[in-house]
Amino acid sequence: MTRFATVPTDGSPTHALRCLLARLLDEGIVRAVLVPTRQAPSAVVMQTLVSDPRDLEYAEPLAPVAWTNAGTLVSSLTQKPTGAPIAAVLRSCEVRAFVERTKLNQGTRDNLLLIGLDCLGRFENRDYLALADLYEDVASVFLRHTPRAEPLHGFTIARACRACEYPVAPNVDLRFCLLGQDPFTEVLVEGATPAGDAVLDSLLLPTAPEPMSRNPSIDTLVAERMAYRDALLAAHRARTRTVDGLVAATAACINCYNCRVACPLCYCRECVFSTDLFRHDSTKYLAWAGKRGSVRMPTDTLFYHLTRMVHMSTLCVGCGQCSSACPNGIDVMEMFRSTAVATQARFGYVPGRAYEDKQPMATFQEDELGDATGQDA
Repeated sequence: MTRFATVPTDGSPTHALRCLLARLLDEGIVRAVLVPTRQAPSAVVMQTLVSDPRDLEYAEPLAPVAWTNAGTLVSSLTQKPTGAPIAAVLRSCEVRAFVERTKLNQGTRDNLLLIGLDCLGRFENRDYLALADLYEDVASVFLRHTPRAEPLHGFTIARACRACEYPVAPNVDLRFCLLGQDPFTEVLVEGATPAGDAVLDSLLLPTAPEPMSRNPSIDTLVAERMAYRDALLAAHRARTRTVDGLVAATAACINCYNCRVACPLCYCRECVFSTDLFRHDSTKYLAWAGKRGSVRMPTDTLFYHLTRMVHMSTLCVGCGQCSSACPNGIDVMEMFRSTAVATQARFGYVPGRAYEDKQPMATFQEDELGDATGQDA
């Protein structure tokens, strides 16, 4: 049974959470905190590893933006043991990505206090900066606006967030609860593990009951997002059901590989597309052009996306960083989620659901996919 504690916010949930994170440092519970932080004087909010409580003055744990999937960063911070406990404030897709990376020995839970938060979505980076020009406290404006469906000053949250069916961060020690309550009055902090409960005890936070409206609020949000997801992916499948459609969808690809770099689950130390295998000799281009009449430059763009889909679609957490990183507006997220929904269902696998779940492509079972192998005949 989970436990809840209350943190009064007095109209400023961001300030209240800054103070709570500062107490983790002041009282020696952790050595450092990884938290989204405004890079003053810029409005850019980037994940920052903070060891001095005074430097939390610009922390923005609730800012509706994410320049990167921080699951990759936590993986880097925990890959080798340091003996120093740290805390990390992450969104659901970031926690789920980190869980999958631990299964690849690219991170560990040792000496890590995972803090999740109810994720109401993020804006694309440029949209967030435009909002920051209009509002001093974008997080508070967004929290007040969230119950309404219309865009905020003409901007809507990223398509990936509108299609995300996992707004509540799983597999965390503590969770900042925003759904089903008024965060301008108080934020509930949920202790989800014994380690999380121990922190609540150390901080002497007053206990509170789970609000009756929390689960219905979560259910309503999930239903809305799944409906949007299904419509979005159905439209994408209709556009890409043929080879010509898929070629058209990726026509603007320039092999910048931004989507690969931004993806928290494209985990290989060395990517085959960065090797000499795809650095073709100039005579080959001329030979291909001579044989076919013409050859698209750069080459191998569609093959690149198909290879990535085969490689890691079973692990895709739908964070949408791939689409956000694309300089040419390719719907990479839709393409990968369309595939991922099918492949993950095929294996009955939900990325980030549990540390114990074995990744489909890393295990072998004699009796799996019998309909495809003919074993069920």
